[in-house]
Amino acid sequence: MSSRTYDIVGDDFRVGYRKQNAWGWKIALAFFFGDVGAGTFFVSAFYDYMPGLIFGWILTTFFKPTALFMHLGQPKRFWRAITNLRTAWISRGVLGAILFTGFGFFHMINLKWAVFGSFAGGLVFFLAMLGCFIVMIYLGYVLSHSPSIPLWNSGLMPVICLVYGLMGGVTVTILFGGNSLDPSALQMLKTIELILIGITAVSIVSMLHGAAYQSSTGMATILQLLFGEYAKWFLGYVVLVGIIGAGLLALTGSISVFVLLLVAVMELIGDFGLKMVLFKSALYSPPLTHSMV
Repeated sequence: MSSRTYDIVGDDFRVGYRKQNAWGWKIALAFFFGDVGAGTFFVSAFYDYMPGLIFGWILTTFFKPTALFMHLGQPKRFWRAITNLRTAWISRGVLGAILFTGFGFFHMINLKWAVFGSFAGGLVFFLAMLGCFIVMIYLGYVLSHSPSIPLWNSGLMPVICLVYGLMGGVTVTILFGGNSLDPSALQMLKTIELILIGITAVSIVSMLHGAAYQSSTGMATILQLLFGEYAKWFLGYVVLVGIIGAGLLALTGSISVFVLLLVAVMELIGDFGLKMVLFKSALYSPPLTHSMV
């Protein structure tokens, strides 16, 4: 790691760490809706739980694009996002959303009225699940292919995004299906929820460690998260509420509506909070190296 440190600069014409300003709360909200919706659909599909399927599909199909169009400067050019499937994860993410929207809808129709045969129904289910998986994971790949932003440039990003998507899906399915799912299925989901919370904690610690020792820019970013202007969001909402608080409540094993609702709200706060700090705290490395200054 380079020992040279700089100041965080704005638009000043001097060498320093510059904040990432292209992505903010609107795009964070879009990915939040997409991840939670796809995760809820994914989990509910294995239990044929129709309310969860419908909720997840609506969240990803309608709420995510609405937030995304709020972010886009030229919404009419959105179609261009799918034109670079060979190299761009943004394009692959759009393809995943299309697969999810179309085949997810057909899967719900088939589950309700059995309009497809076994082979066609299985194919529809597979493509819907593939779309879910891509929607949950592609943000992580988009961020990890950002070498100029050390916080994002980590192979753990796809894992963190996938785990948060699944955790949100499990939590929402437990909340909605607490009184209708089979008791053994409910217990299995609660166990999976605890495992996912544990994986989330380990993954975030590993991400912070990797960023801090990757470069001085990474260390400056981590200092913002732990002691700087984003510490309230990260330590308060992501760590204390979304991981520790939700984990302790989930450990009680309670199936009361109040506790399930509280766990769901806390986990979702942590999910959205993480996306916000990932975008708001990200710093670009200085364009000039030590030897060039």
